[in-house]
Formats: sequence, C-alpha cells, structure tokens
Amino acid sequence: MKDQYGQSYSDVSVKGKPIVLMGCFLRDVEVCRKQGRKLYWKMQNLLWKDSNKVNFLLYLDLKETNKIVEDFIEESKHKQYENILLDRRGQLTNGLSKGEIFIRIYNKSGKLIFSSNQSEVEETFIQEIYEILKKEI
Repeated sequence: MKDQYGQSYSDVSVKGKPIVLMGCFLRDVEVCRKQGRKLYWKMQNLLWKDSNKVNFLLYLDLKETNKIVEDFIEESKHKQYENILLDRRGQLTNGLSKGEIFIRIYNKSGKLIFSSNQSEVEETFIQEIYEILKKEI
C-alpha cells in the first residue's frame, strides 16, 4: 500500500518493530487526523528515546473516493503533511466504525496484540497504549 507521497509499505517493510496502525473512513478524516496526531505526539513524548523503535502508521479507506479528494491528495504532495496510507482497495476496512478511529497494535513479529475503536483518545487510553508499547520495545 502506498502513502500520498508514493512511498510503499507492506508487512515485510515494517516488520521488526511494534506497529501502531490507526485508520478511518474517508468521511471521518478529521477525527482520524486529530486523534491520530494526539496519540502520536503523546507517544513521542512518553517513549522519548525509544520512539524510533515503534512504527506509527495512519490510513484512510479510499474505496469510495471522488475527484475532489484525489485533487486534494495530489496538491498535498508538495506539503509537509504526515504520511497517510491510502487504502484504495479496502484491504484494511474490516473493523472500521463510523465516527471513530480504529487503532491496532502489532508486536515485532506482526501478531495483533491490541485493537480498539475510539472517537476520542483520552489520557487513560494513551497510558494503556504506552504500557503495551513499553513491554514490546
């Protein structure tokens, strides 16, 4: 799967580190971006020196995209936005819920160890994620 800059990601290219995979439907992009950034930045601060030992990936389900969205993606290639995987075939749709961000954590060997749907990322949830990641790195 590719991000908006054309960089390819696969289970092989991200293996070896725990992965925090966050995704949402296209219509929920603002929830996804806001909550994804909040979780990402909190984890960067909590993990500090170990933050490079975790892959954080955000994806959008673009199975039902349109020209306006495609034009925006094309225009944003020249800006410094965070990488967002573009799921054009709906490969990661299973588990997504309207109005929420779907968060999954995989261990170093690629096994799913946690999943949750959240409309708001609260401090207690951030601490829960932090504890999981600390054990994995």
